[in-house]
Amino acid sequence: MAGNRKRPVQLWLPLLPAAVALLLLALMVWSVERVVGDELELRAGQRVEQAASVYADRLARSLSRATAEMDLLALLPQQLASPSHWRTQMDRLRERNRSYVWIGATNADGEVLAASDGLLEGVSIAPRPVFLKGREGAWFGSLHPPVALRAPLAALDRPVPTELADIAMPYRDTTGAPAGVLAAHLDASFYDRIREDVLGPAEARRGLQLELANVDGQRLLGQRARLSPAQWLDLLGTPTGTPRVFDTEDGDTILLVRHVVDRPLLPLSTDWQVVAWQPLSLALAPVRELERYVLVWGGLTVLLVGLGGFWLSRRLARPFNQMIDVVAERLGPQSDAAPGTVLRVIAEQMRRLPAQGSGGSRSEQTLTQVLHDASRLQAVLQHMPSPMYLVDMDFHVLFWNDAAERMFGWSAAETEGRHVDEIFRDKDPANSVRQAIRPEMVAGLGPWSFETHLLRRDGADIWGEWRLTKVFGADGEPIGLLAQVRDLTVERLSEMRLREQGEVLSALINSASDAVISVDLHGRISLFNPAAARIFGREAEAMIGQPLDSLLPPEHRGEHLALMQRFSKSTTSTRPMGFGRVKGVRADGAELELEASISHITVRGQKLLTAILRDVTERVRAEQALARYQLELSELTQRLLTQEQNTTRELAQTLHDQLGQTLGAIRLSFDSLAQMSRELLPPRAQERSATVGRQIDHAIAEVRQALVRLRPPMLEDLGLTAALDNEIRQRAAEADPVTLHLQTVGEVIAQRWPDDVEYAAFMVARESVANALKHAEARRIVVRIEGDATHLRLDVIDDGTGLAEEMAFGRPGHLGMVGMRERALAIGARLSARARSVRGTRVTLIWTARPDSVFGELEALNEPEN
Repeated sequence: MAGNRKRPVQLWLPLLPAAVALLLLALMVWSVERVVGDELELRAGQRVEQAASVYADRLARSLSRATAEMDLLALLPQQLASPSHWRTQMDRLRERNRSYVWIGATNADGEVLAASDGLLEGVSIAPRPVFLKGREGAWFGSLHPPVALRAPLAALDRPVPTELADIAMPYRDTTGAPAGVLAAHLDASFYDRIREDVLGPAEARRGLQLELANVDGQRLLGQRARLSPAQWLDLLGTPTGTPRVFDTEDGDTILLVRHVVDRPLLPLSTDWQVVAWQPLSLALAPVRELERYVLVWGGLTVLLVGLGGFWLSRRLARPFNQMIDVVAERLGPQSDAAPGTVLRVIAEQMRRLPAQGSGGSRSEQTLTQVLHDASRLQAVLQHMPSPMYLVDMDFHVLFWNDAAERMFGWSAAETEGRHVDEIFRDKDPANSVRQAIRPEMVAGLGPWSFETHLLRRDGADIWGEWRLTKVFGADGEPIGLLAQVRDLTVERLSEMRLREQGEVLSALINSASDAVISVDLHGRISLFNPAAARIFGREAEAMIGQPLDSLLPPEHRGEHLALMQRFSKSTTSTRPMGFGRVKGVRADGAELELEASISHITVRGQKLLTAILRDVTERVRAEQALARYQLELSELTQRLLTQEQNTTRELAQTLHDQLGQTLGAIRLSFDSLAQMSRELLPPRAQERSATVGRQIDHAIAEVRQALVRLRPPMLEDLGLTAALDNEIRQRAAEADPVTLHLQTVGEVIAQRWPDDVEYAAFMVARESVANALKHAEARRIVVRIEGDATHLRLDVIDDGTGLAEEMAFGRPGHLGMVGMRERALAIGARLSARARSVRGTRVTLIWTARPDSVFGELEALNEPEN
């Protein structure tokens, strides 16, 4: 019997390593074919569909842009544009967009009125489809060879395209009536360049091709797949974007996808459609190359493993054969008993074996060592950090380690013999992964892995990843399933929180009114929210992966990338861009003013820079306009005040030199006449003469008073302080019972300032005193003056009723405060009028030779003592 047990070991054990290696090689080849091949075929279908979609989309965008440009040209006749102006705009459009070969406009009879480069002007194109179709509405014509333009283009030494596409639409005059047709010819090579650009480098295409065809299946551009007419009809009937696989007549298999050139907003209808195709043999070429590599190197590995395993197994077989003999002899006639009986007999006999290291045969020592190792292995499994358990083929628990107790809340004693459905409760029983694969686990060989969401014994949520391996007995029959579980609860909860936070953040970014743009260190855009698309006039999807320089004016593009990279290396995480404001450019070329801040973060080891931009173009324009208006107002005020001074000086000079002198002469003549006729006149006439004399004296006094008002005495000769002192003395008599007082600080009596400064300060003081006397009901008014050659401060302080807050800037019908502010503005000074902290009003004028130092000084200075 021992010989019978030894013989299989001697025969099969040497071949076992080679058989295992060969099985692994076959499994690897099958995996490459199934996994890698299926993945490459899936990606090939995605690439073909993407290429067709991108080419169709770019064609639609090009046609949409051309239509929009033609719409703009069609508006010129309504603006009374001349043919020469129209021709200039056509030339500019053709220079800017090289896809245009010719742009022209006809009258209602088809005669060309204006055209780019003047080509065909005066020529009738009435019989041409571009005119006939264009009269009916917006029309797009498919490719055709040039006819009328071949000779004119050759005469200008310009290249003659092989094929052209037409766009035409009617235009209207100023009354809204149809006036003619606006037409354009587009170079078909432009669309062929788009096709080559979408395909990419030739060495990376792997047979990928793009074909442009019309609705009848006629090829316009690109290379046609080798399909039969019936297959082409079948493809044309397939919904757009659906990959199809066809076997060609030469035995090749081709993957094809069809897309229609169409956009919801495209005003032109076109019958163009794009067909992208790729031979599957070229798409799966990497798989075949990988299979050859695996077979060559795997075969060598199998050979080496087989030879080494044969030698090693022959060497190791002898002690195991001896061990089998010992066990067989100890079992005796019970060798065919049930597995449980065999295990009990082995355990009983093994207890009789000598302890490890105490002698015995080599086989007994080996078997003892194996049992000790098995005991240690069980202890290791029991204390493994990851949950593990063993069930029989009826899914009753046989083994349950400590980690499983901690994860699921069931002890090993409670789980022994229980069915797993009593222990595990699915969160969603209707979609239980465990129940779905259970038949496969019973019938298959495994291993299996799945992820599921369960409830702990206490009802808490728990996520886990199961890896199940079928365990076989010595007779080759399965005895159970060993499960290894990886706790994913913390990971999934974190993912849920991150997903929720990401959804909230995405919603905030998408709903933000400011543009949010993220770029990598190479300046490529990775985030472009809807507000950015609206501000820059670009589609968000199209901007992903594009350089940030495309959003900047040309003069700022060269240096911007270096500045971003320098900022990414700094310790500052957020700061304003530039001086808090940068320039951008819309898709239509319009320049934008943007308030901007930038920050940098590191995501998965990659540095990202995020800019938040607010469109302040209109506000900047308004600020610039306001600054211009303020500057113009200041200049106007200065001119008006200068004119006022000159007019006042001339008027005062006229009153003094002419009217004053005339009144003086009248007075002398009247006195002489009165003296001569005093005795000759009757009493009543003498009384009338005395009245006339008094009226002449009153007129002379009024002229002198007007001179004082127009030309302050002593202002030009003695300066501001003397002039104010004289003014206050003259006002004091008529102001009674109000007390007027002049205060001087420092050596200001002999101090002189520029003439316009002194004049403005004097007029402000005069107006302030007049306002206080008229409106404030004050008992005391103080005029206070201080300063030096570079500084002047004037305060007019009263103890009256105070100044209402709304009066600080003047109000309609009361121009006194407005006039004082204009006088201050004309000399670059600042004026403040406010209620005092106690009772009354304080008017302050501050002038300095350094205008920038005036800002904020009015707020900083305390109210002076009076």
